[in-house]
This record gives sequence, structure tokens and C-alpha cells, in this order.
Amino acid sequence: MTVIECAGTHLDMGRAHGEQARAEVRRALEVWRESTSRSTAELVTGSPLLGTVRRLLPGLADELRGIAEGAGVPFADVVACNWMDEAWWMRRQYLRRHGCSVVGAGRGGSGARLAQNMDLPAFMDGSQLILRLRPHDAPEQLVLTSAGMLALTGVNAAGVAVCVNTLGMLNGDPHGLPVAAVIRGALAHRDRAGAAAFVRGVPHASGQHYAVGDGGGIESLECSAGGAVPVPLREGRLVHTNHALASADLDEGALRELRERGSVRDSQARLSFLDAAWRAEGSAAEAEELLTDDTVPICVPGVPEWPIRTFGSVSYRLGQAPRARFRLGLPEVAGWVEPGWRTA
Repeated sequence: MTVIECAGTHLDMGRAHGEQARAEVRRALEVWRESTSRSTAELVTGSPLLGTVRRLLPGLADELRGIAEGAGVPFADVVACNWMDEAWWMRRQYLRRHGCSVVGAGRGGSGARLAQNMDLPAFMDGSQLILRLRPHDAPEQLVLTSAGMLALTGVNAAGVAVCVNTLGMLNGDPHGLPVAAVIRGALAHRDRAGAAAFVRGVPHASGQHYAVGDGGGIESLECSAGGAVPVPLREGRLVHTNHALASADLDEGALRELRERGSVRDSQARLSFLDAAWRAEGSAAEAEELLTDDTVPICVPGVPEWPIRTFGSVSYRLGQAPRARFRLGLPEVAGWVEPGWRTA
């Protein structure tokens, strides 16, 4: 298990991330450069995205600079790899049948649960990290990420968690806040109400579903350039994959392309499977078992004809004593680990 300890100001935390994971960050950026066209990196870096982060969450801009300084890598490369979701829609480089399946339950005696598989390009495998963030002005956070990135999903010691699904058929806005920054901004809050209000209130760069939960329940929000649209939970139960269920802010060209690639069909199949299998009373253990499914598949194996794979999985049990479990890779090569909290 690789846990990177980061504490202090955002600049301090970024430097700690870069220094402690220097080899991993450099390797992740090397394979990212080999797998991503230069024009894509220049497009994302030259966009207004970083300016929006500096305006709304200046500490995260400092943290990106700290990562670059700590790892001894170009700042522009760190910025570009962090705007991963934004690069996909800006260049229309959608992942064929890309994943990220989320389940959650907001009722029951054991408190709320959230769990998800994070499915990413296969070249990112091997860059998995857990960040233990102890900012001077927010709760401690445990974050699943790729080396050099701010966050992919996470939970904080106050019991607030955020899981996500890419929604490539929704409209994006290069003046919005990138997905990685939205996740971290939400995790700075101490309850679901504050975190969800943050997600609803910021402009969004990319089409994305955010599941925001705490011990009292879960809020499901589909976000895009047009704003945030709530997705009603059915009997306190959440299942979501990679097609919009409530938002009508559609990019028709993107939707057509995703249908032609089979991405929408794949997402619908995963949603149907999870909808039939997941109960409102389902336990964290049942959620973790669902995430290992290799029939639909919910868990995407690394095979040559399918250029993505399950990068990692998370399982959050929320409440007064939140628990976070992480699996860094596929089930056959990685087991569940539970880092625990430093905060007393």
C-alpha cells in the first residue's frame, strides 16, 4: 500500500506529494506524454481552466505547483495531466466503453455507503496512490489518485465522500472548474450539505456525475456547463454509470459519437446489472463484491482490445466514524486496504 502523507498549506502538501512520490510522478508523466498527443496537452494547458482554479480555489493551484516542484517536473505537464476529463471532451477523444460504476445507499442502520470502480486508460495502471491530506484549514482526507493528480475520488474524516462518473455526452465549458478541483473543493467541507452546495454552486468544465454523501444520506448531481441537475434516489438507493439520467444539457455530437462507439450501450448494461443487484439495505461488503463482477463487466480487465481497465476501487462507510477502503488495481492483483485516520 502506497500512502503519501501530506500536511500543512496546499503548497506544503503539493511538495510532499511530489517529493515522496517523485519516481511515481515522473513515471506517470512519462507514460502520459507517450500516450497523449502534444496538441492535446497544449490545448488543455492553454485553456482558461487553471485561471478558474486560481480564482475559485487558489490553494489547489499552489498544490499543483508544489507537486511540480517536489517531483522536479514541468508545471505545465502536471496541470495538463490533472485536466484529464477536460482533455477527453476538448479533443473528442472519448474512451471506448469507458467505465466508472458507482453504488450507494443512504438509509439503514449502518449509515450511508458509497463505493465505485474507477476505470481509466490502461497506461495509467501502476500510478495508483492514496493521499492522506491534512490541510491546515479543512478535515483530513483520504484520496485515491494517480501520481501527480489532485484526486480521483475521496472521503474526509468528517464523513463526507465524493464518487464520480464521466458523462461525456453533456456540454463542457473551458471556463469551468475541472473535475479534479471540484472533488477536492467538495472534500474541504464538513457535511454533505456544504459539499453538495459547493458542487451545485461552481461552474463546471466537464460533464460529470457527483455522488456526495455523509452519514445522513447521499446527493446525486449530474453537472455540466448548464449547471447541476439532481438525480432522485430510489428508496434511498443510488446506482450510476456513464450516461445522463436527468440532465438534458446534451452535446448532440458527443452523444452520437458515444453511441457509435458503444459507450452508451455499455453504460446502460452496467446500470441495469447494478440496478437489479444492489439493495437499499446492501452492506459495504456487498458493494465491494458487486465491484468485482467480470460478466458485464463492472470490473474491466486489462485486455489488448479494450484500452481501459479498472484502475482502482473505493468503498466508503459514512457516519460518525467513517471508514475508507481502497483497492489499487484489479482484484486478482490487489486486495482491499484500510489506511485509517491520523486525526484523533
